[in-house]
Amino acid sequence: MIFRPRTPTGTSDTTLSALSFLRHPKNWLIPSVVLTAAIFAITVVFTGSAANPAADLHHAPIGLVNLDQGAATPAMNLGAQVAAGIESQPQKPAEAVSWRRFDSLESVTDAIADNELFAAVVIPSDYTPKLLSLLTSTPQRPEVTVLTNHGAGTMAAELGAQIAEGAARGGSVAAAGQLLAHTTDNLAPANAVLLADPVTLTAHQAVPFGNRTGNGMTAFFFALLLMMVGFLGANVINGLVDSELGFGATEIGPKRRMLPPRHINRLHTFSAKCLTLFIASIPAATAILAAAAFAVDLDLPNCGLLWLFSILAINAIGVGTLAVVTLLGPIGIVISMIFFIGWSIPVSGGAIPQQALPPFWRFLGSFEPMRGVCDGVRAIIYFDAHADAGLSRALLLLVAGLVAGLVLGLLGNTVYDRMGMHRIHPRAIPRIQEFLQNVPHHRDPAPSAAESVGDRRGAHRH
Repeated sequence: MIFRPRTPTGTSDTTLSALSFLRHPKNWLIPSVVLTAAIFAITVVFTGSAANPAADLHHAPIGLVNLDQGAATPAMNLGAQVAAGIESQPQKPAEAVSWRRFDSLESVTDAIADNELFAAVVIPSDYTPKLLSLLTSTPQRPEVTVLTNHGAGTMAAELGAQIAEGAARGGSVAAAGQLLAHTTDNLAPANAVLLADPVTLTAHQAVPFGNRTGNGMTAFFFALLLMMVGFLGANVINGLVDSELGFGATEIGPKRRMLPPRHINRLHTFSAKCLTLFIASIPAATAILAAAAFAVDLDLPNCGLLWLFSILAINAIGVGTLAVVTLLGPIGIVISMIFFIGWSIPVSGGAIPQQALPPFWRFLGSFEPMRGVCDGVRAIIYFDAHADAGLSRALLLLVAGLVAGLVLGLLGNTVYDRMGMHRIHPRAIPRIQEFLQNVPHHRDPAPSAAESVGDRRGAHRH
């Protein structure tokens, strides 16, 4: 006869059902509150960043070059007047544009090559004589050049081009209006039409770009991939390392594996996860670069530097994620998702330039890691890896983030260890190991009819 122990008081020997689980409000209320709060915080930053970029524009950098040589008879330089008028004209919103003067075409081109400008207005050397010719019988419109910067991103390039073209046209119309007000000669109707639209605008790319650059958007998508690999890779590695150390189970389909826990403290566990992340980041960065360069055939110069930068970016994001997750547990996944993904993407400058974000969003962009990832990738593939094009700032931000993640993780886990906050108490590990070693790895056979009768009798007598 087989005897089974009595079920402890207050528990049930029946299998827990889904409805029984949901009868306790905390089981569904806490996940609902956490998820709702996280989505709310992410939605505010995502939608708020793109609510009205034109109204939020602040200090958009636009270059201004006056090459006009003026005219001797009458003595005047209309190009200088137009440039001064452009700089002094009221802006809406206030301080929307930061006009930057340059002395030569080479200097403004170099500034765009360092990604310092959205666009630039170039007033030609023959601006004054050609504008004066609109009063004569042989009129010639002056040709004003707008230099564009597609490497700054699609929205930044479009905003820059619109501002530059509007300023050049508006300044020229104002200068033509002053000429018309001071002329005493009878003006032919054809000349009046020309003075109402006195310039020809020509747009040119200041820095040549390849055909497969997505109009300046491939850098953003490449940076987004690095962010995802760093964040997701850290969470995957966190779970896999825990399962190999016996702190969690591994489930593949219906199969579940639980290894005996090892004698390892929190500090060494975190260190093992960081080292695993570094090793995994090398083939991951290689796969991203190979797919982008060979499978998709994107224009990716400086591939060696881009590969090294990708490894740094993955580790900076991944170590920060590991630090938060190992110190806070499951809630750390939500917090790191908000910080590294939800808040980082919209303020990265990849889709919406920093100058077109509201003040709070610009503040987030000053330290969110994807800003550095996006700036670095953009500088490498669009601006020939110029340090002043954002690469130096990106390296500084990512290295600082990597160091901060390491310090936070190492210091926090050391404190936990010294406080005796073990994941599994060392005294319990031998018992758990012994128990797991004795657990059969096959399914328990169904009890025979005699055993079932004996079970019922034994339970009744007990």
